[in-house]
Amino acid sequence: MIQISYLYKNREFIYLEDTFLNQLAEKARKMLYALLEPLHEALMRETGRIMINLDTHPRIEIVGFSVDLRNRIERTWRGEE
Repeated sequence: MIQISYLYKNREFIYLEDTFLNQLAEKARKMLYALLEPLHEALMRETGRIMINLDTHPRIEIVGFSVDLRNRIERTWRGEE
């Protein structure tokens, strides 16, 4: 199962308090789910989190998935799979 959370100023959020940011976050969450749809079966077998860091250097971290699944997720994001 996947959990998507957001990090901002070293605080973790499941939902953001600002309405505009929350709308952007929900759109990003939907796009991530759509992008990872081909990996649905593998994602349901493992427990992990995708953390989107919104600080000065934005980045996406994949935590808790096996190395193989993490590599498949990253290849999917790059359009290689």
